[in-house]
Order: sequence, then structure tokens, then C-alpha cells
Amino acid sequence: MKNFFNKNLTVFKGLAAVVAATLAIGSAYKIVRSPKNSDPTLTVGMMSGWAPFMTINSQGVFEGFDVDVAEELAQRMGKKLVIKDLGSLASCFIALAQGKVDLLFSGLDITKKRLKTFAMVRYTGQDVTHFNLVFWNTIPKNIKTIQDLQSLPGAVVAVESGSEQETFLNQFEYITKKRLPSVTDSVLDLKFGKYVATLLEPAVAARLRRLNPEIKVLKVPLTDNFQVYGCGIALKQENSALTAEVTSLIEDMRRNGTLKKLEQKWQREE
Repeated sequence: MKNFFNKNLTVFKGLAAVVAATLAIGSAYKIVRSPKNSDPTLTVGMMSGWAPFMTINSQGVFEGFDVDVAEELAQRMGKKLVIKDLGSLASCFIALAQGKVDLLFSGLDITKKRLKTFAMVRYTGQDVTHFNLVFWNTIPKNIKTIQDLQSLPGAVVAVESGSEQETFLNQFEYITKKRLPSVTDSVLDLKFGKYVATLLEPAVAARLRRLNPEIKVLKVPLTDNFQVYGCGIALKQENSALTAEVTSLIEDMRRNGTLKKLEQKWQREE
């Protein structure tokens, strides 16, 4: 009988240790458990080739700041992460509208226009009050503002299809837009004079300028409607429960320093 109690006491101690360890792990970060009848996966749309947000490494694996943030979110939600490489910004928004993905990443600008259509949870990025008109080697002497491009007959400016930069250019009828699936495609064509300039966000222009010192930049001030309020995770507006859940988890990741550590990691990688 004594041996029986000793054995059971040992088992009880072992179970207690497991429970204690589990509680300790749970207290390290906030975990939100989804209902048992909910989808066990979190499907996220992104665009590859968009460093440092998301690229494909030499092993064919997705990596980047957005990938790490999405993995952290899925872990805290108790879900399996599924990432879909949607190729272009336009495809990303179509997939979200059609319910093919739960969330969109890829360093999406938060703008008043987008907030009318989607819910957006800010997770990184700076406010933007101007875009950059990017030239190769020199800015033409007579070009001091974007309006001055009307002095160049047939001026062509490259812009990412579906972006806020494209929408911004629509107000200038004298500018011919060259729509590209990705702004990273613009540098080589800019170098060989296929268009006068390309319109970019300041952070993107700065990144390309580090790699291509020949790039010259002209600031283009933005009206309130086009100003950017950081980068956001986009969701369908009617998905209020998921929006509240993601908002809570992102705030927790901001408070405990997780977001800052990931930002610093990918700043070094870049």
C-alpha cells in the first residue's frame, strides 16, 4: 500500500510540474483561443519580392517582417498559418474582398480612402505627408514640382498598379502612367530612360536609393486625403470579431516589445 501511494504521489508531482510549466509559458504572452467550431487556420495574403516585408529565400521559403508577424499572430490565436503569395497589390485586395484570405499584409499604407473599404490595424510604419518622384542621375532643371511635368510633352511616370501612388497620379491628366506589378521592376527601366520618373513612398525610395546612389528624389507634398498613417493589416470591415482580436494581439505585441524586436531584426537583414 505504501508503494502504491508513493507511486501515485510521484505521478501527481509530475502532473503538477507540467501544469506549472504550461502556465508559465502561457504567461509569457497573450494567447487567444478560437472557438472549437471556428476555422483552425489563419489565411494571410502577401506579395513576395517585397523586402523586408516578404520575400522567398534560396530554399523556397517565405521570410520577412510580415511573415514573422503573421506567424506570431497565428501562434497566439492557436491557429495554423497559411500564407498565399498573391503576386500584386490588386490581387491582394480582390482576394480579401472575395473572402479568400482572412488578412492582408505587405506593408499596406493606411489611408482615409482604404479605411472606407477595409478595416486596418496599424502594426508598423511612419506617417507619410509626401511621396517621392524618383529620377535617374539628374532631375530636369525645369522640374521643381510634379505639376512642372506638363512642360515635358508625353511625360511617362511609372507607378505600382493598384497603389495609392497610382490613384494620386490620376488627378494629373498630362501625365501618362506606366503601371507596373511591382515598384522593384521600375529601377532598371528608369535607368534606361523608358520613363521620366517613378512615384514611390519615401521608405521605398530610400531603400532603392541605398542600392542605387544614382537615384535623385523630388518631394511631392500630399493633401490630407492621400496622407498615410503607418502600415496596416487589412481585414474585411464586416469581420469585426477578427479585427478586434488582431487589434488586441498587435497592441500586446507592441507593449511587450515583440514588434520592436522584429522590426530591428529585419532592419539588420535589409
